[in-house]
Amino acid sequence: MKSGIYKIENQITKDIYIGSSVNLNNRKSRHFKDLENSKHHSIILQRAVNKYKIENFKFIVVEYCSVKDLLIREQYYLDNTSCELNLC
Repeated sequence: MKSGIYKIENQITKDIYIGSSVNLNNRKSRHFKDLENSKHHSIILQRAVNKYKIENFKFIVVEYCSVKDLLIREQYYLDNTSCELNLC
């Protein structure tokens, strides 16, 4: 089980969603299951998937880090990247 920071990138527009997880494999599965069922918690990401289709989105690990550093590292990426698909 690997923990870290990830992005979900729209391969057409290059817009991204940033997140963190203690279990990256489980988080990837949950995101894509929710998106396929139109039940994702991020309405912005859901609308992008509805428009551009799920096959045009890629889950990419940005950084592996310890569980204790997840929130600090996630905030770093939220502050220093254009994460157009995050709510805040």
